[in-house]
Amino acid sequence: MSRIFGVLAISLAFGAFLAWPLFAWPVRPGWIGAAVLLGVAFAVRRHWDARRLTAGDDPGARERQSWHAMAAFGTLSGHMLAGLMQGVDLHVGQGNTLALDNWTLLAAAAVGWVIVRPARMEKDERDREMAARGAHVGHATLTALLVVLLFTLGFAPPPVLERLQPFVLGNLLVVLILLAALAKHATQLVGYWAAARPGGDVDG
Repeated sequence: MSRIFGVLAISLAFGAFLAWPLFAWPVRPGWIGAAVLLGVAFAVRRHWDARRLTAGDDPGARERQSWHAMAAFGTLSGHMLAGLMQGVDLHVGQGNTLALDNWTLLAAAAVGWVIVRPARMEKDERDREMAARGAHVGHATLTALLVVLLFTLGFAPPPVLERLQPFVLGNLLVVLILLAALAKHATQLVGYWAAARPGGDVDG
């Protein structure tokens, strides 16, 4: 289980690292992030293919999907959160590359899924059970985050509300959706992990 939350933490931190101006990058940080995401996708695909040939215990199609989605959404949400925390304008052409970098990371995540995606996206009873659990946790997470946002809009002091302009709110809502998706896929991966342990039972 530690690997699941390790990947989640690393992806969030990596996205935030790309967005924070700690030093001058030789190229746009989005390109560096995209190269890392694609390189990891190739490495993971080779690893899973090797496991299939040697031990036959490579992740199924839906489990692969959750691994990829968690890493990709973690990087994207970490990047957007770090940008919002800096209070900079995330519009394209506003003196920073954060908006372009985020779109670049999104494109790399899509290509990365093409790389790791198996030839057949099969689904069985275990996958349906994991999807149901993930959907439940994802829905609860999104509801809780929206409640926090509603209380913030209703009771936050004026200096805070002044920063929540429509464009900022729009980006913040995107982040909330990404965080809910992270909770969904992390829950599914924990379910797969538990089911793979000796005596594991998806219904238990």
